[in-house]
Amino acid sequence: MILKRLTFYLNSQDLLPKEQYGFREGNSTTDQVLYFCQNTRDAQNKRPTNHTVSVFLDLTKAFDKVWNQNIIIKLYEVFGISGRALTWIYAFLRNRLIRVNFKNSLSRNFKLSLGVPQSSVRSPILFSLFLSDIEQVTNGMRKIGSFADDIFLWRSGIDLKKLESGVNQALVDFWNIAEDHKISFNPSKSMAGFFTINRKLYNFHPNILLNHQPLAVNKHPRYLGFVLNREI
Repeated sequence: MILKRLTFYLNSQDLLPKEQYGFREGNSTTDQVLYFCQNTRDAQNKRPTNHTVSVFLDLTKAFDKVWNQNIIIKLYEVFGISGRALTWIYAFLRNRLIRVNFKNSLSRNFKLSLGVPQSSVRSPILFSLFLSDIEQVTNGMRKIGSFADDIFLWRSGIDLKKLESGVNQALVDFWNIAEDHKISFNPSKSMAGFFTINRKLYNFHPNILLNHQPLAVNKHPRYLGFVLNREI
């Protein structure tokens, strides 16, 4: 009931970011991938041909790192949720306890101040709202898409150096936002991709950094279960 009322309110006020495809009625992983592929193909059809540099980001323990105090403040200040609804959500998140079962022995209780319950139907929408301002790092030159905690951004253009510079600046902004939200990206599990129809650039590897660490470049990256070809 809470989920339906919350979703109805957010949709009627057009408050959900369009970049977030996860857990939204009428959206699927296929829609997300097709949107990226169409954008990349449109860039390749331009004259002169545009190339695309993309980054597929891995969030470390995403649902477990949701900052409860932050989401409550954001629900009130950004999304205009107040009254009993906000009180109920606050009660749902606070004073949660966990115990560890090891060799038939239970540990003492530990109080949680981070995370949303992964078994709850309300958690995905709360997570989406928690990350709702991450799309602000984009502008007309960069685009972003996300499906729950699977996030990627891309930029298309002619000049390879400008492509690298633009994507790297976006990643700096991403990292800063992540720190503000007390979450983090995992450079070792994140990767970059390069899409072009110029066969002379088939082995080109863009120099993309996340928190000063170079990202591995995958010629055929897998995203949301789909393998993306360099030429789309």
